[in-house]
Amino acid sequence: MLTLGVETAESIGGVSLFEAGGVEEERLMDSPLKHAECLIPLTERLLDECKRGRDEIERICVNTGPGSFTGLRIGLAFGKGLCQALGAKLVGVEGTAAYRLNVPEERRVCVVIRSRRDLFYARWFAGQRSRDPVRLLRLEELIVTLREETRELALVGSGASVVFEEVADHALIHLGPEESMDPSPLRIARIGAADCGADQLYDAEPSYVESAFA
Repeated sequence: MLTLGVETAESIGGVSLFEAGGVEEERLMDSPLKHAECLIPLTERLLDECKRGRDEIERICVNTGPGSFTGLRIGLAFGKGLCQALGAKLVGVEGTAAYRLNVPEERRVCVVIRSRRDLFYARWFAGQRSRDPVRLLRLEELIVTLREETRELALVGSGASVVFEEVADHALIHLGPEESMDPSPLRIARIGAADCGADQLYDAEPSYVESAFA
C-alpha cells in the first residue's frame, strides 16, 4: 500500500512516500512557510523521482497538530482534496505522538514543539501513553516545570534544543538523538500506514491548542 505523508504543522513542511518493504522517501521544502505554494509540485516531484504514479496512492496521512494554524489548515485541505480525487483513505496523525514514537527506547519523554515568540507546545509521555494533553507554555513556565522532574526525561521535538539549553544542568534531563529534533513527513506516513481505523476524510480536524494566558 503506497502511503503519502504530509507535514505542514511547522515552518518547514514536506511530503513523503512510504510502502512497507518498498519505497521510503521524503522531501522537505526549501523555504519556510511555503506550504500552499510547494505541496503540489513537491508531491509531483517525489512521485516522479520514485517512479510512482499519483493513482497508486491508497492512503494519505496528515499531521493534524499541534502547530501553525494556517499550516494545519493547508495540509488537511490538500490531503482531503487529493483523497477525494484519488479515492484514497485519509488518516490524521497527532504530531507529538509522531515525535515520541521516534525514540521508542526512551521510557519518559517530553515532546517540545516551537510555536511562536517564546511559546512552546509541550506534552509528556510515560511509555507510549501521553500523561496529559498538549499544553502551550511560555519558555519560563516550561523551564520551571521541567526543573521539577524527579525521574529521567528525554527532550525531543523542534523546540527541544532551545529548551535544553536552559535545563542542561539538570542531571535527569537529556536531549534526544538528532533525528528526533525535526518534523518528518516520513514519520507521519509510517504511523498513518499502520492505522487500521476508519477513513477520516470527513472527520479529521486540525488540533489547535489555545494559550491559557493569551
